[in-house]
Amino acid sequence: MEPGAAGGAAPEEAKRPCADSDGAAAKRRGTSVDDFAPQSMTLEAFRRLSRNQQKKVMRQELWDGRAAEFKDKQRQKRRECRRRHNQRVARGEAPARRPASEQTHSGVQVVLDMAFDDKMCDKEIKSVCAQVARCYAVNRQAPRQVALHVSRLYGKCRQRLGSATHYENWDAKHIVFHDAEYIDAFALDKHRLVYLTADSPNTADRLDPDKIYIIGGIVDKNRYPRLTLDKAEEQGIAHARLPIGQYVQMATRRVMTVNQIFEMLLRFIEIGDWRTAFMDVIPQRKFRDAPGGQEPEPEPEPEPEPEPESDGSSCASTEKAAD
Repeated sequence: MEPGAAGGAAPEEAKRPCADSDGAAAKRRGTSVDDFAPQSMTLEAFRRLSRNQQKKVMRQELWDGRAAEFKDKQRQKRRECRRRHNQRVARGEAPARRPASEQTHSGVQVVLDMAFDDKMCDKEIKSVCAQVARCYAVNRQAPRQVALHVSRLYGKCRQRLGSATHYENWDAKHIVFHDAEYIDAFALDKHRLVYLTADSPNTADRLDPDKIYIIGGIVDKNRYPRLTLDKAEEQGIAHARLPIGQYVQMATRRVMTVNQIFEMLLRFIEIGDWRTAFMDVIPQRKFRDAPGGQEPEPEPEPEPEPEPESDGSSCASTEKAAD
């Protein structure tokens, strides 16, 4: 064989695996074009199609089959979830879903300040968006709801929350989104704004329906000390901290997530007792090493906490609100 002939045959041979890549992939999945039995047409009609058309038909039917199987599995998961929830309700381990007729509005307004997109990495953005979703969920089921607002949602936080939760479809009765900062969205009510931050010397002994309480939506590993307090002071708005240290002793640092702070507010609005609200929301592991294994007793005059070390799971703004 002449060199020219050999050289001309090589490219043709090289193309064959690529041309039949779909068929090879189908064989790896246990289905080949030659053995495929179509559901959308007769076998004779399928055989009359070109090879590429046969592959397209096969891919579409395999995709449709997997999609239907996936939907069926999702339905089964939802049924199983409802079954387990009903069993827990029957055992008194979980609250039943509350009818809307049993819910009332507390008059309190809460804002999640999301203007920290540029201060978080992707992992932290994912975490804080999950916390926002949790706030929306618990507010929907709360016996006494608050007017929940989200201000300055932009950038990666907006993209992540949209792709993970489709927040655009959330019920506006339970949450309202603002493109602007809260200072602009509530420009006429600036005197009512109160930023919850642990660095504040003021204590929020009660929740005033005439006030608008702000929770900083940031997870930052303590990279920005006094971030929310400095912001509140620069804007000339009031600030306060939750009285956790006055009611409970914690064996670990007082680091709370956005949704935990929000749930504490909801619980206090419902029962009017800070200590019970804290005990119901704060994870029990934070009390595990309490003296004598007993429930922590109130602190009459709590001393200032030392600056916490970074552990990769803290949320500066919520830690500030939870002192």
